[in-house]
Amino acid sequence: MSQPTDTSPERESLWSTVRFFWAALRQLDWRARRRLLRILRLGLWLLLPYVIRSLAADGGASAVWWRRGLRRLLHRSTSAQVTEAAFHAGQAERLCAAFIALGPTFIKIGQMLSTRTDLLPLTYAQALTVLQDEVPPFPTEVAWQRITEELGQPPQALFRRIEPRPLAAASLGQVHRAQLPDGTEVVVKIQRPNLADIIRLDFQILRVVAAYLERRPTWLAGVKGADWSGIVAEFETMLGEEMDYEREMENAAQFRRNFANWQQEVYLPRIYPELSSRHVITMEYIAGVKPTDAERLRAAGFDPMQKMTLLVRTYLKQLLEDGFFHADPHPGNLRIMADGRLAFFDFGMVGRITDEMRMGLLDAFFHITDRDLMGLVGDAIALGFLQPGYDPAAFQEAAQGILAQYKGKKLSQLTFSELNATVSSTLYAYPFRIPGSFTFVVRALMTLEGMGQSLDPNFHLFEVARPHAKEFLLKRATAHVRDQVLGKLLRGEEVRIGWEKIWNVARLAYRTYFKPPPALPSGATLPPGSKTSPPPPA
Repeated sequence: MSQPTDTSPERESLWSTVRFFWAALRQLDWRARRRLLRILRLGLWLLLPYVIRSLAADGGASAVWWRRGLRRLLHRSTSAQVTEAAFHAGQAERLCAAFIALGPTFIKIGQMLSTRTDLLPLTYAQALTVLQDEVPPFPTEVAWQRITEELGQPPQALFRRIEPRPLAAASLGQVHRAQLPDGTEVVVKIQRPNLADIIRLDFQILRVVAAYLERRPTWLAGVKGADWSGIVAEFETMLGEEMDYEREMENAAQFRRNFANWQQEVYLPRIYPELSSRHVITMEYIAGVKPTDAERLRAAGFDPMQKMTLLVRTYLKQLLEDGFFHADPHPGNLRIMADGRLAFFDFGMVGRITDEMRMGLLDAFFHITDRDLMGLVGDAIALGFLQPGYDPAAFQEAAQGILAQYKGKKLSQLTFSELNATVSSTLYAYPFRIPGSFTFVVRALMTLEGMGQSLDPNFHLFEVARPHAKEFLLKRATAHVRDQVLGKLLRGEEVRIGWEKIWNVARLAYRTYFKPPPALPSGATLPPGSKTSPPPPA
């Protein structure tokens, strides 16, 4: 095949894309190629109604003759005649069906998108919520065989009763309600068959797609603000861990230790190791209401926003204090119990934040409150958001432009998703990207904001999180400074004490506990150039 003579940017981009994917296809094994063809076929099936509707709508006098003729042929097309709302509702169902047809990896992607109203219109996000726990199950006889192979005995010998109809089915497995010989109510989660092979093929393909997005073609300019290869690698690692139920038991034990002092507010179901294995896990059955089901929560006597605030607090603790967080916080993995406690399920997908990353976030918090722009640039470099090779003056000007967009706004007027989109689009021209290690942190925060906005469109994560974030930040910073000082003075360690950080901790403690700013409404910001009062002398 000879290269086309048309050297326009669009044609060059298209030709480059064709060559890239042709070379990539030659590297895939035959099963991955067959899998990719199925994905492409379903993708075209989804796109065709949009194309038909677009062509049918573009039939004015200025349209070319073939488009006017095509419009007449499509005049009776269902996708061209239905209302806008009905069309998108139908397409949302088709998208959901496509994810289900493609299997576990894409069901998991659909679950992630179901809470991302910043990426998808509400109609599509709502349609994808069925993927949280209403995925088609696999046959009961296959589930019983899996239990027998994993636990050494048939389910009828292990449980007094086990229901053949699944209580819920999700991307990687399905859950059956059962009863132990002593009458304790439990649920048994059983992994889907052939799961590892399916996911392996999918990630062969996703790595190719990520490599293409890393090339940042001109027609996909909006994808620059992410480390796509890192995201895919992080996603693959997490799914690999999630498929190992023995690892999930370890994660649940760690989570239980971290929340040992939260027993009045948070509950972790008991797990039965003797009835669990790498592909089967048995845990205590917990009845409750999803935190997004406002109607049922009110009927049970709870304020939905109070429960949402509790969920936000638990995540601030996980991110800022523990460095170990539940990375899949969709409503299907959460319940509000009858006594008001928040119950967490499914600890297969967890994220970890190093101590250095947490302290970097702490520094960024202080630089934001002090309006220290160059300090924030340093934080972005230290955390891996900003790569070498940028013009500091130009970048500072772009960052000032972002701050100017939010000048005078209260936290109650900002959303995390909006801020993330603004930063990504404004800093596109710079080597700025979200590292793979932060992918699931950002995703968890956006998921929480999406859940809150499903309860109340005026929910803003920043406003709800701010007072609780200060407490966790102060606790974390105090511990860090204490360790530095003790290491230097008592153990003679070669560490450089961060006196600026000590001063920041003192200021935060003073603002939080001794001098709250009464003159400002909740969420307001200080005018540019104003100075905060220092703490009184010791």
